[in-house]
Amino acid sequence: MMHSNSRKGFQTSLGKILLSVRVRLAKILASIATEIGRWPAKAMLSCLLLGVWQVHAADNLSEAQIKAAYLLNFAKFVEWPAEALPPHSEMVLCIAGNNVLNGTLEALDGHNVGEHPLHVVQKNYTDLSVTGCHLLYIGSSEQAHFLVILSALGNAPTLTLSDIDDFAEKGGGIGLLFRDNKVVFEVNLESIRKAGLHLPGQLLNIASYVYGR
Repeated sequence: MMHSNSRKGFQTSLGKILLSVRVRLAKILASIATEIGRWPAKAMLSCLLLGVWQVHAADNLSEAQIKAAYLLNFAKFVEWPAEALPPHSEMVLCIAGNNVLNGTLEALDGHNVGEHPLHVVQKNYTDLSVTGCHLLYIGSSEQAHFLVILSALGNAPTLTLSDIDDFAEKGGGIGLLFRDNKVVFEVNLESIRKAGLHLPGQLLNIASYVYGR
């Protein structure tokens, strides 16, 4: 469990990340304000997505903090089946691994994702009853076990994420990678579809690689 001071520190860091994202997005939208009325909805969504995802380590944010921000934004854009995530219900983020992203994900507990309060739960790879998770982040410490975890999930409506290098390639939903001083992501579209989830096409277009497209 995190001490209260550490938890407050992570929450403060998360707030800085989200503020940076909002400031970037505001600048983008301001620069095209005169054109917005003529833009189709898809183009606007593309603009919004690019504003959200272009966060670099050079912004004085750690790699772990940026990945936590990415996860939070994925949670906002992904669509779950209605029966898996009813309106105003709790969204559950499960974490498998030791010291995953330096504890930044635990700091998301209690954060609202749209109309859904986020609840963070720690899991062990031997505890395969993870079907109640809407999101499952598998830490790099579980590299030897992640295929077992994915197999146990089956086609459960769970968005799986990890910073293990070949995660998406080997069947994980979204892999978060650190390349050229920035965080990029890969998507396994077949795994996403099997889970009954939907990602906006514009989000797929800014992925570094999409498997199964």
